[in-house]
Amino acid sequence: MLTALLLLPAGAGANGIKIDARPGVSSTHFKYITLAINNITRFFSDNYKLALQKKMRIIIVPDDKTYESILISEFGFNPVEARKDARHTAGRAHDGKTEYLLMLKAQASDSMPWLIELACHEIVHWYQFQVAGVKKVHELKWLAEGSATVIAYQIVQSMTDSTMEQYFKKNLAALKQGKQVPSLKELRSPKDWKAASDRCGPYVVYRKAILAVQELARQQGVEALFNYFLNLPQYPPAQAFERTFGLNLQRFEADMDQKFRRQQTKLAPGAHFSRRPYSPPVL
Repeated sequence: MLTALLLLPAGAGANGIKIDARPGVSSTHFKYITLAINNITRFFSDNYKLALQKKMRIIIVPDDKTYESILISEFGFNPVEARKDARHTAGRAHDGKTEYLLMLKAQASDSMPWLIELACHEIVHWYQFQVAGVKKVHELKWLAEGSATVIAYQIVQSMTDSTMEQYFKKNLAALKQGKQVPSLKELRSPKDWKAASDRCGPYVVYRKAILAVQELARQQGVEALFNYFLNLPQYPPAQAFERTFGLNLQRFEADMDQKFRRQQTKLAPGAHFSRRPYSPPVL
């Protein structure tokens, strides 16, 4: 079993990040996931002087069978639930009293950019929750989910040859293939997000949220995205959004809906988009 211990940045209230890779995980996947976690924690330390205030334990598994067994032993799933979950999710996260626990599935066929994105996405959520609380973060869910992925893209871009522009084009191509595309206003609350996912499919819902946040990042920089969550403890979502970005929330949502509606035309004959369905770790 491969194991690493990363020290958290100065000021953290925890001892470090323990990363365990179960037998079957490639040393290359282990290396790059470890580097990604180091880079995302450094991103928050350098840009916001933030560190996670709990220990973090990360388990990397190579297949559904191992994933299933750890769901039972570490997450308290019963065997039936674990079997179903292992086939439909790529990771599982738990925010405990004394530690953050994250399990990632790193199969031999998984690409490095995908695994880096997967790991970083959930860690961004933990920073969001730490500064603003789970309830407030989820009051504008499209921004919470989109920001987690776009900040993760920043780490992927620093470690691989993937670029923000490539991600934008791929996400837009995926959105064009959706039979139904929700408005951003329909993606605000967890309840609305779930309803839109049931109606339009979770893949399309995530793409719409990520594209909107990529537009914000294009205008103001990736580093500006997290300032919204820093403002949330003092202000309601719409006001925090305006203070952070200088934009009216409803107007921005309407503008983005209109922009992407104009671009939602059928792909040219023969064009296609193929990528593993997005399945971030679930809290």
